[in-house]
Amino acid sequence: MLWLSDAGKDYALHNIQSCIPPVNDSEKEALIFSDPPVPAIVRRQETAEDKLLCIGFSSFRVIDGTRLRIGCKVPLNCIVEHKTPFDVAACEKRKIPEYQLLDALVDAGKRHHIQVGCFGSAALQIVTGLQYLKKNSDLDIYLHHQGSRKELELFYQQLIGYEKQFGITIDAEIEFPGQYGVKLKELFGPGKTVLGKGLYDVDLLEKRSFPEF
Repeated sequence: MLWLSDAGKDYALHNIQSCIPPVNDSEKEALIFSDPPVPAIVRRQETAEDKLLCIGFSSFRVIDGTRLRIGCKVPLNCIVEHKTPFDVAACEKRKIPEYQLLDALVDAGKRHHIQVGCFGSAALQIVTGLQYLKKNSDLDIYLHHQGSRKELELFYQQLIGYEKQFGITIDAEIEFPGQYGVKLKELFGPGKTVLGKGLYDVDLLEKRSFPEF
């Protein structure tokens, strides 16, 4: 998550690449210059040589069943603050089920040498206080694995148990060698490959490339 200077927000407003669903200019401006500030999110980049960063803004507003999202480009020098998914997971949170589940996953990760971060709707709600979480929202977490396969497997089993206990679907991505993120459920699922999402592309990756798989 990134927070931009006012100049950066103005640059973003004038360098919009996409807006779903279509809205008028005043609504685009209201999201980018919102109060409280809605952070930008780093999205897939076009090329490694591009000197502008591809970002997106996501509103808590849902229009005709679709969340309002805006894609833009900004210079790097417009960024005034940033938080990683791991920073977000460490933020002070109110006691609602999604956050209680997140805290339980963070604690489980510590027991198994796995760092747990948070992104998606829960992360946006944590940092803004706005109502991003909807009925049946997933909890999106990001994992950095530092232990053994056995520890990862034990964490995965706990994750499945927590889904049933809290009644909330957990969408977990884990760092894969080569700076890709893959779905934890795919990693433990059938098949020899997983879909990896990188900063510049997506690729099919061999599970055997992951330590101890």
